[in-house]
Amino acid sequence: MKSIVRIGLLALLASVAGCASVQVHSVGTNTGQAAYDLSGPDLDTLTAEARRLCPQGHAVMRQWQRSNHSVGDANDAANWALRTAALSYDLQPEQAQMSIACKA
Repeated sequence: MKSIVRIGLLALLASVAGCASVQVHSVGTNTGQAAYDLSGPDLDTLTAEARRLCPQGHAVMRQWQRSNHSVGDANDAANWALRTAALSYDLQPEQAQMSIACKA
C-alpha cells in the first residue's frame, strides 16, 4: 500500500514539474549563427536553458519577465498558494521571454 501511495505522489510531482516547461523556437539569421526565442516561467529558468542550448556562450538580445506575487522568496508556501490562486481565477501566471544568439 505504501508503494502505491509513493508512486501516486511521484506522478503528481512529475505532472506539477511539467507545468514549468520552457518553449524554444529557433530563429533564422542571415549570419548562420544559432538564435532562439525562449519563453517560460522565469528568467532564471530561461538562462539555464540558454546555457544548455549555447555551450560556447550566448548574447541576450532582449528579455522580459512578469510576476504576479509580491511575497518574498523565503515564503515558498505563500508563493505556491498565490500561484495556485492565480491559476484557479484565470489570472495570468508568471511569464518570461528571452531572445538569444549563440556565440560561435
